[in-house]
Amino acid sequence: MKHIALSGGADSVFLLLKLLKEGHEVTALHCNFHLRGEESDRDETFCRQLCERLGVKLKVRHFNTAEYAQKQHLSIETAARELRYGWFAEETDTVYVAHHRDDLAETVLMNLLRGAGLKGLSGISEDSMMTIHTDKKGEDTRTLRIIRPLLKMSKKEILLRLEEEHQDFVTDSTNSEREALRNRIRLDLLPMMEQLNPQVREHLCRLAENVKNELEASEVSALFHLLSPLGLNRTQILDIARYQGKETRQWQSKTYRLIKSNGAIAFEQIKTVRTEAFRVDADKVDGPLLFRRVRPGDRFRPFGMKSGSKLVNDFLAERGVNLFERQKSVVAHTSDGRIVWVVDHEIDDRFRVDESTRNVMILTFS
Repeated sequence: MKHIALSGGADSVFLLLKLLKEGHEVTALHCNFHLRGEESDRDETFCRQLCERLGVKLKVRHFNTAEYAQKQHLSIETAARELRYGWFAEETDTVYVAHHRDDLAETVLMNLLRGAGLKGLSGISEDSMMTIHTDKKGEDTRTLRIIRPLLKMSKKEILLRLEEEHQDFVTDSTNSEREALRNRIRLDLLPMMEQLNPQVREHLCRLAENVKNELEASEVSALFHLLSPLGLNRTQILDIARYQGKETRQWQSKTYRLIKSNGAIAFEQIKTVRTEAFRVDADKVDGPLLFRRVRPGDRFRPFGMKSGSKLVNDFLAERGVNLFERQKSVVAHTSDGRIVWVVDHEIDDRFRVDESTRNVMILTFS
């Protein structure tokens, strides 16, 4: 199920149609901020009728935005943004929004005018994480993933596609007002810049992409200098830099363990390097053990499991072994392919030592 922010405007309507054409099941989320009188109710009615016609589930939330902005001492735009994404985080952990290439160009210019640094000049990303504070002290937070599938499309392209499909939409009358900085950039500054260079929007988007690449390269370089002395390899460090999820993930070298969650990184030293012995019934093995890397579909019965079996990769994942380490993991098996030992981790219960065992095989690693 994909959740989409649906305002009723051209961009979000096109995104809804796009996701449906791709075969996704969609739930639409519509905010009525009650800022434009009858026009706000018109937008809600349009979204209800559109979703009913398309067979899409729609959820609507009403906000007294002006009152919230006054109480929290916020601008109307900031208040609406807080309310919007706060509600989205209650409904889902991932939301699809309809920001497009023109929005990216406008954001870069707006951040430049506000004196932003490199982060601001990178604009908005196709896939990003937002931390939502659910209380004013900031002690209770939720993480919302925001996906922007239209970021490489222009507004002109979106309008053309909607026209080809004979799909109508609503227009926000406040988009033509010049009070907000973004509107002044869209209505006045960008058209003036296009007179000097018709490709200015493309150039602003390219600037954002270049800055983003430089920031990522700098982050990887900094992480490499920090983490390589701990024994983590380059592949692990790249994986650490790219992972932006809220679930806790773990990477490990021979002497250190690193954990990342919600963008925060922590590591601890593994104080002792232990040598452990595993014992199996030698007569049950019946022949020499063979060693190879784990393969997809490999199954065994972990020690203590009385029936059935488990995928080796699932077992390792439950033990906190990351994807790259799982790919390097080794199993010991009999000549007929039965897995006896997931090396360094566990033996198969069917080869365990019991009261009938006469000969014991000791398996060790260090």
